[in-house]
Amino acid sequence: MNSLRLRILFPLWLFGFLPAMGATRMMGQPLDWFFGITGVLLGGGVFLAAYLISGWLLKPTTAVMKGTTAVLRGVPPDAHSAEWLPEDFWKLRCGINMIFAKQRQALNSAEQHACQTAQRLLNAERLLREAFTALQGLFAASDEGVLVVDAQGSIIASNAKLDDFLGKAVEEVAGRDAARLLSALTERFAEKAVITAWIEKTASSLEAQDETPPLIANDSRVFSLRSSPMRTDAGEVIGRIWIVKDRSEIRVLENQLRESQKMGTIGQLAGGIAHDFNNLLTAIRGNLTLAELTPSSNQAGVRDKIQNANHATTRAAELVKSLLGYSRRSTGVSIRKTTNLKRLLADVQNLLKHSVDPLVTIQMRGGMDASYVTADATQIEQVMLNLCLNARDALPADKGVIEIAVENVTHRQPAKPSSDTADFVMLVVRDNGHGISEADRSRIFEPFFTTKSANGNGLGLSTAQEFVREHGGWIEFDSEIGRGSEFRVFLPRVLNPEQVEEETPIEDNSTATVAPAGGQTTILVVDDEAPVRSIAMNMLGFLGYHVIEACDGQQALDILLRGNERIDAVLLDIYMPKLSGRDTFRELRAVGNDVPVVVCSGFVIDPDEFMILSQGHPPPVDIMLKPYSLDGLSKALAKAVQQPQGREPAFDLSASRSQLSQTPMLVA
Repeated sequence: MNSLRLRILFPLWLFGFLPAMGATRMMGQPLDWFFGITGVLLGGGVFLAAYLISGWLLKPTTAVMKGTTAVLRGVPPDAHSAEWLPEDFWKLRCGINMIFAKQRQALNSAEQHACQTAQRLLNAERLLREAFTALQGLFAASDEGVLVVDAQGSIIASNAKLDDFLGKAVEEVAGRDAARLLSALTERFAEKAVITAWIEKTASSLEAQDETPPLIANDSRVFSLRSSPMRTDAGEVIGRIWIVKDRSEIRVLENQLRESQKMGTIGQLAGGIAHDFNNLLTAIRGNLTLAELTPSSNQAGVRDKIQNANHATTRAAELVKSLLGYSRRSTGVSIRKTTNLKRLLADVQNLLKHSVDPLVTIQMRGGMDASYVTADATQIEQVMLNLCLNARDALPADKGVIEIAVENVTHRQPAKPSSDTADFVMLVVRDNGHGISEADRSRIFEPFFTTKSANGNGLGLSTAQEFVREHGGWIEFDSEIGRGSEFRVFLPRVLNPEQVEEETPIEDNSTATVAPAGGQTTILVVDDEAPVRSIAMNMLGFLGYHVIEACDGQQALDILLRGNERIDAVLLDIYMPKLSGRDTFRELRAVGNDVPVVVCSGFVIDPDEFMILSQGHPPPVDIMLKPYSLDGLSKALAKAVQQPQGREPAFDLSASRSQLSQTPMLVA
């Protein structure tokens, strides 16, 4: 304010002093007085007058400025300043106060909102930290190997489970390069080409990929892979997650569940099979009894009755072999070979006809063309038996019909409607039963869902669907209440099979032929059942072999490894006390003893198992399924001992034909 007063004071002083000097000059008076006492007094008086005038002139301005300052500070102006303020100032003051009140209210609201926001941010930060800690713990403790990759192909994160699968840390394997890591991941599996193709397809796709089928790693564990892209809220792909899941334990449980379901199916078949088996035993026992009662002079009658017993034994062996072939325990890994589905359906029909009422008609229908697929025959047989047994349970009380058909078709896969058509084999099971209700149709493939109150476990159709999907196929069905159901199984067809898995038929003793006799060759018969061992020894003795017996595997090893007699071949049973046939064979080969071995058992045996047990040494010469015939035993032992050229048989083959037909089969 003082600076403004000085700016006004100087012009006023000049305005009062200079006119006085001009008037003196006009009056002709000299200006010397200006520099004397008179000039000083005059200048002082003018200055005082200018000072007073400037103060009076500045009083309203000063009052306005003080009032404005007071308003801005939020306090009323003092009384001295209020006298000089204009009336409009007070109106302005009220408006400014209202603005300031609103600003203060908005500021208070903003401060309160800022405090609440800050508190929410603190809570969010705490929750985010807790969530991150929890996710980090889950990520580290996950049972699945997890790999997180960004859009540029660099590894963002991985967990310890993936390190365990790779055998070393991810950084040591591939650094931060996802491509190198996926390549190293592929090397851990046996089917490298399949996994490489799946990874390439997945990496180029923007969608989540289905989980791969179970894959066998180099350490024999079972894994599966799946992958999914990471997207922002706008849908932009910013990376991909790869997951490796150890399915070894799950696979064991799945196999146990499948075995349980298979045993349930066998339980449903067992009643009819036992009935037919008893009929066959009745025929065998009756013919043998009649042979004993026939006079010795009637050799033709005795021979005829024994031959009838042999025929019944052959049919019983075929029945047991069918049941054993279906019920054999799986190793947990599907063994797929080129399979003739027409032959497989014939086996299904053979098992099924023993488990349905004789009033039920079972029809088989097939085209002229061959129908081959690459499949695990036991699993597909289980699928068809499950469908057929369901059809059996749905049949009416009379005039029931089950139709089984096989047909080669050209079809488009339902999962890939845009794909080209391909060749499939269609298996059909059709019945004229009560049908499936509308409410149950959407649930029939659910595990443990069943409409059977007595003997249903709800696993038949779910297991069938799982088997078919694993083979690259699918199941369709149509049903109408009161008219029946039709199930269609589609499996990829093999057009030009090179190697077909065929079954070896059971020998029929009625046309038995005998290999050259054994001469002085020594055979060791190892079996824990004395009657079975006795019959085997008598057969081999009849063939001209020198026979030594052992009642278990340990005694056989003592004879082979510590005995003085040379053994040319061994007839080895599998299931024995003390030391089983498998363990005996393994120990025999482990010490370098390569004596030819013929394995025999009442169960179906996988030859590959003995290839592993042989440890690089010669595997068994032959594997025979009990009951075996004299002809089969002769051929197997002849192949084992490999008789030198020129050795004559110990008996006349043509002269002994009638005697051979009377020799009973060995029954385990």
